[in-house]
Amino acid sequence: MRRTCWKLMGMLVTLAALSGCRTVPVQVSPQAPELRFGGRVDRADPQGPRLSWGGTSLTVRFTGTSLGLRLLDLPKVEEHAPNRFRFSVDGAPFRDLYVGEGHLLYRIAEGLPQGEHVLRLEKETEPVVGETQLLGLELDPGARVLPAPPGPARRIEFVGDSGLTGFGIEGKNELCSFNAETQRNSRTWASLTAQALGAEASIVAFSGKGVAVNYANDPTPPLPQLYARTLPHREDSRWDFTSWVPDAVLIQLGSNDFWKEHPGEERFRDAYRSLVESIRGHYPSAHIVCVLGSSLSDNHPKEVKARTHARAMISGVVETLRQAGDARVHFVEVPPRLEDEGFGCTWHPSRKTHQRVAEQMTRYLRELLGWK
Repeated sequence: MRRTCWKLMGMLVTLAALSGCRTVPVQVSPQAPELRFGGRVDRADPQGPRLSWGGTSLTVRFTGTSLGLRLLDLPKVEEHAPNRFRFSVDGAPFRDLYVGEGHLLYRIAEGLPQGEHVLRLEKETEPVVGETQLLGLELDPGARVLPAPPGPARRIEFVGDSGLTGFGIEGKNELCSFNAETQRNSRTWASLTAQALGAEASIVAFSGKGVAVNYANDPTPPLPQLYARTLPHREDSRWDFTSWVPDAVLIQLGSNDFWKEHPGEERFRDAYRSLVESIRGHYPSAHIVCVLGSSLSDNHPKEVKARTHARAMISGVVETLRQAGDARVHFVEVPPRLEDEGFGCTWHPSRKTHQRVAEQMTRYLRELLGWK
């Protein structure tokens, strides 16, 4: 009788221990192969992938009723605000997530019905605001991550400055200043165009950068020197161009080169052509579209006639390359801002301007790429 009691007690202890194990949340490695990242994400750090460029994303398919993300907002080169993301679970409307200081766990989803779910996380802020590192995921006891659904077969890369980062796009007018709350990558013409075409976008854009000259003669590298990087602030972070090959690359640069004066015709032409030739070297079959953006104007500075000169130089580079045999390089002009569109912060394109440009570029790319 005593031996039977001891056996029964042992079984109860074992069951209690097993029950306790089932209450422990599942910790998922940030390097789990089931996770799908979009855009240029650096996965070299064993502690977790780092995201810097606007529009970089994470897609997670998982089971259970909840999901948490462990994130770290890394020190910024320029202090503006915490990085801002948006997220959606199972196609619900997107919600904002601001990443605070320190190693924090963010409860992205709770109280979901049992079964499979999909999280979509997208970075709304750009490299100026800083990097964010994914340190892991937390799921319900017994839950697991599953292979994420594949990304779109269509792919477009966008290369540019603040006109592609969503700088000030949420601002009421030109008098507000830049911060994470007035920047939203998902409302730029680049993101809207990709969405309309059912394409995955990679946005390599950095506010203040020029082709040869940065805004206010900022001595840091212009955009072409950052183009080969996965993380723009890190020289040793090199992008693998074979890992993601776009159908088209759109370049919108030049506004910052004319911030105060003409940058010099030979200097600008050589830098622009070098960038196009570099892109062509990485993507031999892609269409390369050189865009004269809406921000370039002959009205500021008036004596510089920036739009007129930029048009001549960019279209001239395109024509030279086409005459040399590259039939897949093109020039497209986007009309300047319309009077009723207003401005975003510090005279940047407004949401209305981005929407108009997206409609134009969507039509253009459908025809160019034969996408229905």
